[in-house]
Amino acid sequence: MGTAPDLDVYPLCHFFIGKYLSLREDPTNFPADQFPDIFRRYEPLFASALETLAVRKEALKRRSDFNFDSGDANNLKSGIATLRMVETLRLAKFQNIRLVVPQKNSPAADIVCEKNQIRACWEVKAITKQSGGRDGLFFADQLYEKILENISRARAQLKSTASEMQCETAIFACVVNWFEQSIYLTQDDYQDVVNRLEQDQEQESLTGVDGVLFVTKLGQQFWFLNENGKRIDK
Repeated sequence: MGTAPDLDVYPLCHFFIGKYLSLREDPTNFPADQFPDIFRRYEPLFASALETLAVRKEALKRRSDFNFDSGDANNLKSGIATLRMVETLRLAKFQNIRLVVPQKNSPAADIVCEKNQIRACWEVKAITKQSGGRDGLFFADQLYEKILENISRARAQLKSTASEMQCETAIFACVVNWFEQSIYLTQDDYQDVVNRLEQDQEQESLTGVDGVLFVTKLGQQFWFLNENGKRIDK
């Protein structure tokens, strides 16, 4: 069992991740030498997301995606990735940003929002520190392979939510928490990953998907939109 740091001055961190940190030591996601800087980053992220989504902290935590009390690191990074995407969309001037409430036995995307009077749905995938890239591949190839593992399910989720909520655009958002990819990959590298996904005839990886957004560990953004997707970027 881990020893939780003193989070009294970070009430939202205490609420959302206090028990997580008391259950386990997680030097990968919470290295001790980064205390308290990491909580200074998380606290405003939680606060901004709650305000943007217009929900109370208790309501957000009732959703399994944002209840980290089990100590599951993948669940934590997935939830944080979704909150980072909420913040990304807010800063990009999207409006009416809301989390999708999945229907029983029906796949669903993560977020719906609006811009330029166009409703868009977003499926968010976290490329986490727990899901390392395949050895022997270049960094871009590792990212491509990891996306291939998830794109079919993401496409189904986007299709379902677009139909259910009458969304005109569907975007796949990839939050890349891998340090090397965040440091070394360039716009051209990400473009190459998207090109390969578009050319994937066997799996039809991006069929029905209007764009891909990469957000790196360091906060860089790389947008790739088709003609329909560009309607939200005017």
